[in-house]
Amino acid sequence: MMNMDTRRKINFYLNPERNEADRYVCEVIDSLPQGERGQVWRAAMLAGFALRKQDSRLPNLLAELLTAETSFADIIQLMRAVFPEEMARTGWSVPAGPEATAPQTPPVPSVEDETRDNARQMFGQAVPGGNRKA
Repeated sequence: MMNMDTRRKINFYLNPERNEADRYVCEVIDSLPQGERGQVWRAAMLAGFALRKQDSRLPNLLAELLTAETSFADIIQLMRAVFPEEMARTGWSVPAGPEATAPQTPPVPSVEDETRDNARQMFGQAVPGGNRKA
């Protein structure tokens, strides 16, 4: 009897020319040693599924929020919007320091900007550059 290989190979494309989050991820990937990339990709995907298990919106919301300037404070704010009661019980607070207070540079307008801005507005975050139309 032959054993079936149950492993899965997953392929997808990142579009750094059209998406700010993809651009950031490509820059990080390029900075990693070749031998570490597969494990980082696997860990990132599994982390996304762990977030999805808690709320199916989280991976998409975090992906839209991701830029080179995304801070821990931004992530905590998003988590507070999605899980207000749970986050209040944890007593987590935004860390003081440059990461928490650094102003965000407005991104170059792209097709994804409107979606990202809508997500930010949905969770009470300021939209860089005001409301823009892509």
